[in-house]
Amino acid sequence: MKHSIFLGLAAVLVLGSCSSTPEKKIISVEKKVVIKKLAPVHADRKLAIEVSGMSCEHACGGSIRMALKETGAVDRVSYDFEDGRKTNTAYITFDKSKISADKIVSIIETVNEKQFTTGKSSSTDIEGEMKSSSPSTTKTTTVTETKTTSIDVEVPETNWEMPNIFRFFSHLLD
Repeated sequence: MKHSIFLGLAAVLVLGSCSSTPEKKIISVEKKVVIKKLAPVHADRKLAIEVSGMSCEHACGGSIRMALKETGAVDRVSYDFEDGRKTNTAYITFDKSKISADKIVSIIETVNEKQFTTGKSSSTDIEGEMKSSSPSTTKTTTVTETKTTSIDVEVPETNWEMPNIFRFFSHLLD
C-alpha cells in the first residue's frame, strides 16, 4: 500500500513537472550583398599564354578570369579550350601601364591553390580601335545593398517546473 502510494506520488510529480509547449520565435536572417563595379579598362596589350591544369573552361577559366579582373588592369580573358587537351591557351587583354605580363603569369600560377601552370607566352600591342590613346584612372564604385529576411519558426521548448506539493495534497484532502 505504501509502495503504491509512493509510486503514484512519484509518477504525478514527474508528469506534472515536465511540460512541452511549442513557442513561436521569430528568427531574423540578414544578408549583406556588396557589389563592386570597376571603371572600364583601356587595354593596349594582348597576352597569349599556355595554361596547363584546366579541366573546364567555365569553372577553371572563370577562377582565372575573376582573379585577373580583380586587379582592375585586365579587360578580357578568353580561352582556346578543348576537353582532354593537356595545355590550353588563354588570351588576356590588359593595360600595360597598370600591370605587367609577368604579374599576370604570377597571378595565374597562384589561383586555386596553384592548380595551374603556365608555359610559353607572347605579348603584342593591340592595334586599331581597341587601343586607347588616353590613359584611364581606376575608380572603384562600391554599391552596398542590404536585404533582411524574417522567417517564423516554431521551436519546441521543454520547461521543467517544480510541482507545487501543497496544491497536490490539498486536492487529495478535498
